[in-house]
Amino acid sequence: MEHLLVDSNFLVARFNRADRHHREASKFLNEQKEAGGIGYSLVYTDYIFDETITAILFHSNRHDIAAAAGKTLRESSLEMVRIEPPVFEAAWSLFLDRPDKHWSFTDCTSFVLMEKLGIRGALTFDRNFREAGFATFP
Repeated sequence: MEHLLVDSNFLVARFNRADRHHREASKFLNEQKEAGGIGYSLVYTDYIFDETITAILFHSNRHDIAAAAGKTLRESSLEMVRIEPPVFEAAWSLFLDRPDKHWSFTDCTSFVLMEKLGIRGALTFDRNFREAGFATFP
């Protein structure tokens, strides 16, 4: 089964009703469920988990919402992949080599991991993934 990476901004939109992409993220997930599932194995990283929980806490100013989102993610069928030292080092090199891009370090870890695992697409609203050559959904 093909994999898709789930980015933090998609996850934040899914959990934060005030996010400008909440309806779009929810609609996409509901349409996939109605169609019998997304047809992909979904993965995210420990860095994406951190970024998601931190963003939800920051934007909502509510620990309970951030904690509930984290619990939901940890109990979901999404696979969490940990960023290991070789990916970290390659991501740091990518970050340093691309000052022309506004890619976060977490984005760079995602890009390197996606290349390593052969993942060609992401659930994200971040155009940086398209800039890096990946397909984006929704």
